[in-house]
Amino acid sequence: MPHSSALPALQQVWPAPLDLSPEQMALAALRHEIDVLDDQLLALFERRLAIAARVGRAKDAPSGPHVKLRPDREQAVLDRVLAQAGPDNREAVESLWRQIVGWGLARQGRMKVQVWSPVEPTRAFDGARLRFGAAADMRAVRDPQAALAWAAEGHGVAVLAVNAGDPWWTGLRREWAALSVFDGFGGETPTALAVGKIDPAALPSGRRVLVTAGGDAGDGSGIRRRGLDTHHGWTLSLTDAVLLVGGDEGCVGAIG
Repeated sequence: MPHSSALPALQQVWPAPLDLSPEQMALAALRHEIDVLDDQLLALFERRLAIAARVGRAKDAPSGPHVKLRPDREQAVLDRVLAQAGPDNREAVESLWRQIVGWGLARQGRMKVQVWSPVEPTRAFDGARLRFGAAADMRAVRDPQAALAWAAEGHGVAVLAVNAGDPWWTGLRREWAALSVFDGFGGETPTALAVGKIDPAALPSGRRVLVTAGGDAGDGSGIRRRGLDTHHGWTLSLTDAVLLVGGDEGCVGAIG
């Protein structure tokens, strides 16, 4: 039992509630409110994780094996959430939501991401980390072709830089036709693209990604395009035209 002489010292360190100033009492009340909210958030988050695991078991892609990503669903949910968020909170809400979704996907099998970006690796990594969340297993690679082969086998997603010295994107019309572009990083004009074995029905709505022959002059289709890269008569570009992936126009995916 502690000596009674220690009691006055303890009372000086931890004043009785009646000794609290109005400001301290207000702060304590706010902290208690945050504690209550944290408990509620935790309960809801764990409930969401449990449901996400059930969703993973229910998924059954109709066109063969694909990674368990539904960019169209993610886009719809994010748009709905951001529409309800206050303007000053939207950036924070998007970042938090991406983390929540990433951990939900991890309950279905941790997402693996290979990143090739020899010019601006940090920028590509930051974009990929925001997109897939901290739960994703990300690593840098030196060979974009090996990353494409890995993604084509359904192991995960490749995030590959454009205009970085390797026209890997031409393979999306040839040996890597089973892969689709489903996101871009780096701003309005993306400097890196996310590629994976995505169910074509699950691609986001938005700008279509084209790989076409004909260089900057175009291929005669009349489609208005924004060029991203060129190589020996091939062009990587974006268009607002609604095109079928895998069609004659050279559409290889979409960016929401």
